[in-house]
Order: sequence, then C-alpha cells, then structure tokens
Amino acid sequence: MEALSFKCERCGAPLEVSPETIVAICPYCGFPNHLSGNLKTDNIFIVPTLDKNAIAKAFWDRVERDFDLKRMKEKLEIVEVEGHYTPYWVGTVHVEGIVEYTVREEECHTDSKGNTHCHTVERHYRDRINENLPLIGSARRQVKSLGVDDMINHYARSRPEGKKLLELGEDEWGKVKLEILNTEMDETQAKTIMREDAIDVIRDRYSAKADRIDRFDITADEPENVHLVLLPMWTVYYRFENSIFYTVFAGWDGKDVMSTEPMPVWRRAQYLAGTVFGILIGAAGAAYGGINGAPVVSILAILLGAGASGYFGRLVLEGQRIERSGGILGNFAGAFKR
Repeated sequence: MEALSFKCERCGAPLEVSPETIVAICPYCGFPNHLSGNLKTDNIFIVPTLDKNAIAKAFWDRVERDFDLKRMKEKLEIVEVEGHYTPYWVGTVHVEGIVEYTVREEECHTDSKGNTHCHTVERHYRDRINENLPLIGSARRQVKSLGVDDMINHYARSRPEGKKLLELGEDEWGKVKLEILNTEMDETQAKTIMREDAIDVIRDRYSAKADRIDRFDITADEPENVHLVLLPMWTVYYRFENSIFYTVFAGWDGKDVMSTEPMPVWRRAQYLAGTVFGILIGAAGAAYGGINGAPVVSILAILLGAGASGYFGRLVLEGQRIERSGGILGNFAGAFKR
C-alpha cells in the first residue's frame, strides 16, 4: 500500500508529519497546515507568545535584577534564543470520599508550682472530600528537561488565556513561526492518568499533614473539560567565559521560570564554608554526646552535620546554580506523574 503523503495547502511542498503532528509548518513558505492526526483539532488551544526580541530583552532585564549576574554582565553573551510550543493536557477531575487520619500533637500544662509538663497525644480526624481538582500535565512521555515542571507551575498561577488553534490567523503564525512539538499521548490516555493523579493528590495532601492515615476511601470521576493547550516555551542560551548556561522563559508573559547560572568565586566560597560548618557540627555534637554519655545527641549531630556538608558540598562540585521562580508542583493541586 502506498504511504499517505501530506502537502502544503499553499505551495504544495511535501510535509513531514506523524500521527501525533498537530500543525505542520511548511519548511518552504512557512504556512501552518492544521492536521488532526489522532486528536480533535477543535479541542486544541494555543497561548499567544512574545517574539524573540522580547524574550532577549526579558533576559537582560533578568540580568539586571539578579545580584550575581549583574556583576558579570559585561562577560555575558547570548548564544541563541530558541522557542517552541509544548503540548499539555488540561482538565478537571471531581473527587469524593472519606479520609480518616491520626495526628500526634504535643500537649502541655503548667502545674500549681509553675512547672510545665508536656506529653504527646494522638488526635483522630475524619474528613469528607468533595471537590474539583484542576490538573495539567505534559502530553509528551519523555519529559526530562529542566523547566517543564516550572512552566506548569507558572501556567497554574498566571492562567493565560488561550485561543482555539483553528481561530489563529495566518498572519499571526507568520509573526512567530514556532515549532510545535508533537503529542505522545492521546485524550483517552490523558484521562486515565488524570483520574489516577487526582487520587494521588489527595493522598499526598494527607500524607503531608498526618502521622498516620487510618482510612483512605477516595474515588475519582471521569475528567471533564479535557483539552490540549499549547504553551510557548523559550530558552535563552548564554555564554560566560568558556561555559554555556540557559534560562527558560514562559512565552506568554516573558517570565523567567528556571535558570542555570555561573557560580562566582565568592558564592563557591560561601558553599564551601557551609560544607566545613556541617563537618564541625557533626564533630562537636559527637564529642559532646561522648563526654556526657548521650549517644542520641551524637547520632543526631552526626546526621545533621553530614546532611549539611553533603548538601553544600554538592553545590560546590556542580559549578553552577539553578534558580526557579518559586513554588512547587503541588501548588496547582496536581500534575501528571511520569
């Protein structure tokens, strides 16, 4: 059987497509060819983006705001500004059920002589869950690059308004011409993961607040309002001395969501001091515990010192810093797991 071929609607040039291709930009004339593939094109939304010059300006504005980078500005050089649209599945899942859990709390009282006595008590709680969880996750399975989760967080906070893909005019495409990354997950697969993740969101919430979960009986309904959103993601690669670093920007508002930065000498010295401080904590605590016959104190001091020295030591060896705009994945009530 002869393979199905696709041609540009404007100039007739051949297009390279796959079953997951959403929009194929003609390599000859730049015309955006809408291809449904295994997706419903009318259920795809795209968030408008700033252009390359605006993203470059956002980078230099960030340099001016950053304490370290501002002092290196004369030695920084933009190597490349690269942008593309990344697909994300968005939807809402209704969850309901019962969660029973136990929290250990310290209860104190003062006697008639003014002495304070404390003891630990277990308090039992029972919550009824009935809520709608907004969820978002990448439509690509192999997502390992830095900045993807940070984009999800920023989208959750800013909630930019999208536009139906089919309503995007040719002139709007002509201004940007960003590549659209293919999806690797259809709507059915996305809904299955959404239901699983909705339950995990509730479980994680109570795992964080409870010492023990005694009963967890939560069900998730079929996801609603599920649609594909194409988010513009820009990466600015820049050089400092002989190394390349990069900053990831959200294309809709030019917000820097994640950045790798060179580590100045004074910052490296700061981390090195933290490593030494951790070692001293461990040594001093172990000595104190040994002299006073308090093995528990010795063990805790050694663990604390080892953790601190290990953390700062790793930062020294990395030779670069990673900065994020703030927040964690759970701030949005949930996200797909990989």
